[in-house]
Amino acid sequence: MAQHDGRTTWVVVASRDHARRGLPDGFVMANHGKRAPLARMNIGDGIFIYSPKTAFPDGENFRAIAIVGEVTGEAPEPSTAIPGGFRLAAALREISPLPLDRIRDHLPVNRLRFGSFALSPEQSAAIWALVDG
Repeated sequence: MAQHDGRTTWVVVASRDHARRGLPDGFVMANHGKRAPLARMNIGDGIFIYSPKTAFPDGENFRAIAIVGEVTGEAPEPSTAIPGGFRLAAALREISPLPLDRIRDHLPVNRLRFGSFALSPEQSAAIWALVDG
């Protein structure tokens, strides 16, 4: 899945078990169900889900991108998983994990604490090259 010209790639931070919940039904959630981060995303935007842990809150350290995809939904919709929360339709797939050590030069680790953020085109292209490589 190559990066599309003019499209943004978003990093969403979620434990691996939480991120996997969206695979079967094709959706992504951000910041524990908040609507605002999802509302900034557009159809065709890329998604990297970075998982610091295998499970929330007490899982083992994972520190990798293991799910990638593309936004397919036009707008956030209410989630049944989190009352009052939102989700966004996305075509997601699991990949061989890209550990932080391999992507650190392209992933602004100081922004991970925000839970969701956009990458620069250069950062995005470098990580997509590792995914598609």
